[in-house]
Amino acid sequence: MNVGIQDVHNLAWKLAGNVAGWAGPRLLDTYELERRPFALAVMDDARRNVGGFGQRPEQFSNRGRVLGVSYDSPAVIPDGTDLPAVANPHIDYAPTARPGSRAPHMWLQRRGERISTLDLFDTGFVLLTGRRGQAWRAASQRAVEQLGMPLRCYSIGAEDHLMDDSDAWPGLYGVGVDGAVLVRPDGHVAWRLASEEADPGLIPALNRILSLD
Repeated sequence: MNVGIQDVHNLAWKLAGNVAGWAGPRLLDTYELERRPFALAVMDDARRNVGGFGQRPEQFSNRGRVLGVSYDSPAVIPDGTDLPAVANPHIDYAPTARPGSRAPHMWLQRRGERISTLDLFDTGFVLLTGRRGQAWRAASQRAVEQLGMPLRCYSIGAEDHLMDDSDAWPGLYGVGVDGAVLVRPDGHVAWRLASEEADPGLIPALNRILSLD
């Protein structure tokens, strides 16, 4: 049942984009590419849990399997980094913003209110930038205007946006003060650029992610 709910979470935004016209039909093909390997892995876990394989640590803790899932599909742009090494990928979860992975939780302050980064991800794309992300904010506005897609931009550490009192943002998300992380509506990272360029290339990246190119 949990896998089925996660499947819908993965597919719903892709269908919405295709119907609304801001995503190409080939984006729908990424649903099976992303979800089928995970579903088969969970089914294998269940078979082992009840199939006479003896008591397994993974039978009582699958945090790494569930939270550590990372997608590899055309809807994700790799950045050449590897997933964090863990002793047991079924049990151990190492938060990472590597493209394909679930964007990790961290606490932020917004006008005196404590919120999680996870509270920012819902039905649209989210671009998280460092405090020197002016070029990213301008690029996100152009993307909304040109592609007609749902996209919001937040600056971590800027006075008028979200404050990172713990200074955990650069290390946890793997970017500098002028870098950015693009998060899909399902909470998985689609693209990450550690440092800003003169032209961040956000629209070409979105065209690729949304199968518009």
